[in-house]
Amino acid sequence: MSMAPWEALAAYALILVAAALLGWLPFRFLEYISIVDQLDPPAGRRPSDSRVTCPGCGAVNETGYDRCGSCGGRLLVDD
Repeated sequence: MSMAPWEALAAYALILVAAALLGWLPFRFLEYISIVDQLDPPAGRRPSDSRVTCPGCGAVNETGYDRCGSCGGRLLVDD
């Protein structure tokens, strides 16, 4: 007993739809549970240089400090 041509085409179409869903759904699920949007990249970045320049007076300070040693102004460091 052989299948009619339309049965073979319908089976082929169902296989294509199933393969498309099996390839697409896992990626949608991973995108849904992803925490990448919740992360704050600038907060995780550390300055590679060990010194930072004060924007107020131009003095060079260590990155471990949040105030300038010369003028007392705030230093722009990510902590």
